[in-house]
Amino acid sequence: MKKLDIYVFKELLIPFLIGTVAVVLMFQANLVIAILKAFSAQNIPPMALLQIVLYSSPTFLAMTLPVGTSLATSLGMSRLARESELTAIRAAGVPLRRAVLPAAVFGLMVAGLNYYVAEYVVPPAEQAARKLKEETAILAVAPADFRSNVVVNLDKYSAQIGLVERAQGGGLKLSRILLFERPQVNSVWIWMAESGTYKNGIWTLSDTKLYMIDDGELSDLKPGQDVVIDEPIVVNNIMSDPTPEGQTLAELKQTIAEAKKLGRDTTTLEVAYHVRFSVPAACVVFAIIGPMLAIWLSSRGGFVGVFLSI
Repeated sequence: MKKLDIYVFKELLIPFLIGTVAVVLMFQANLVIAILKAFSAQNIPPMALLQIVLYSSPTFLAMTLPVGTSLATSLGMSRLARESELTAIRAAGVPLRRAVLPAAVFGLMVAGLNYYVAEYVVPPAEQAARKLKEETAILAVAPADFRSNVVVNLDKYSAQIGLVERAQGGGLKLSRILLFERPQVNSVWIWMAESGTYKNGIWTLSDTKLYMIDDGELSDLKPGQDVVIDEPIVVNNIMSDPTPEGQTLAELKQTIAEAKKLGRDTTTLEVAYHVRFSVPAACVVFAIIGPMLAIWLSSRGGFVGVFLSI
């Protein structure tokens, strides 16, 4: 029986790899097209684009594994049925259910792989992809020459910039800068600088004046300072919660519990939580249904069962 299991596994492996890789490549191509539609291709470093695609690929893989399982089991068993190999196996005294058992075991193995990828690979990769998208968007949204009257919301500051120019080395050259900080409820600090730079999350402001306003009155003035602020620009709403894909099951469960305490709608989060189990389960279901349809409809054509399975 081990020879039979190995033979069926080999029959399933190649269609599984082809189907999975092909669909992942389509997802990757779609991502590249979406990025290039949103931003100018000249403003996006090719290496950054490649990294975004690679970091996003585990998410695509987790969604694609059930498709690969369906394609592999239906195509593999369809070929065995059409070329009478299943008939030979049954003639040797092996029940049909035993002949298709390796396909079910294959589905269980893929389900385990799917769970592992979604739980341990996707969250850090998704977080890295999101961070890289935000950093890339900073430069991508800026035109090749300049942009005027830019308003940026940061974590601790709100920034108003009169002129933004692209600098050599991937940074930005800034002019007429206003930074607003609220250290306390009744206090506002205003940083004013005629020029500065921004690169890799670091603001460097030259000849900065700091106005400290408490309860509507100017309490202090500090002129002539050079200021360095470590405050990365986040394009996609820095205050938003992490995406469900960027969290493990434990983190997602905690997020749902905290959201319920605050009275928020948790439907989307709960669906994302159960998807972690339903997608691996789908691999098993497809591994059982695919061979059934392929064998049942094998006499009607090579791909009828495959088509219905997909």
